[in-house]
Amino acid sequence: MTKQLISFCAAFSLVGALASAKTPEEQKGYDKSKDLGVKAPAGADTPFDGTMDSIKKNFEMWPKKDMDITWKIVKSPTDDSKVLMTDGGKKWGTHDLVTKKTYHDFEGHVEFIMMGARGDDKAEGYTNSGVYMQNRHELQIESPKGKNTKDPYNWKIGPHGIAAVCMEHVPTGNAWRPNGQWHSFHFIFKAADWDGDKLKNPARLTLWWNGLKMHDNVPVKHANGGVKNDPSDQPLKLQEHGQDVRFRNIWIKEIK
Repeated sequence: MTKQLISFCAAFSLVGALASAKTPEEQKGYDKSKDLGVKAPAGADTPFDGTMDSIKKNFEMWPKKDMDITWKIVKSPTDDSKVLMTDGGKKWGTHDLVTKKTYHDFEGHVEFIMMGARGDDKAEGYTNSGVYMQNRHELQIESPKGKNTKDPYNWKIGPHGIAAVCMEHVPTGNAWRPNGQWHSFHFIFKAADWDGDKLKNPARLTLWWNGLKMHDNVPVKHANGGVKNDPSDQPLKLQEHGQDVRFRNIWIKEIK
């Protein structure tokens, strides 16, 4: 094959890849009311207001709640607001943050930005974290790695990829935004129904990722890296996994 033809094919492939890269807003079914900037409704808990005082008042460390809070309040990489940054251990499950309040049935919203390796303030590199319903069921936060970094908009997201109900349900689409851009999870969670210690009906979850519905009232049974499945109400958890992830606009409204 001639050099000219090789160059043409490479250019054509690049154009094809770029043409397939649709932002969440460009995709069918996008719902702005479930994406960035959604205000907390009346009666919702807003455990983070941009200050460390709010974190100390409304959160504690997990699994050791008597541990000093290691997470930091830092400047947002996109504006002058203050956001919450993961910080602590390099091994997952040692320096997570949970709400002091526990929840049963609820609607909630969390916004996060993936920055990769901690300390260089550059939005690049692999990132991992999670948002846990009742400190049991993980909504995965993860940037693509390996070959998936070449075309993250067409990343075939697996059961451990972003917006998966970790190790249980794969998202129905791809609402990817690159590292350094804000993402949103908007969720409705219905707790499991128990008869004593016997599970009658599993928990149910609906999730929008960046305004696109990824899970619609799916059954959720798998407890992943938190507390075991039992009838107890548990907190909302944010996971520290060793990379730089920042959070804002966190709210939870109980459903009576």
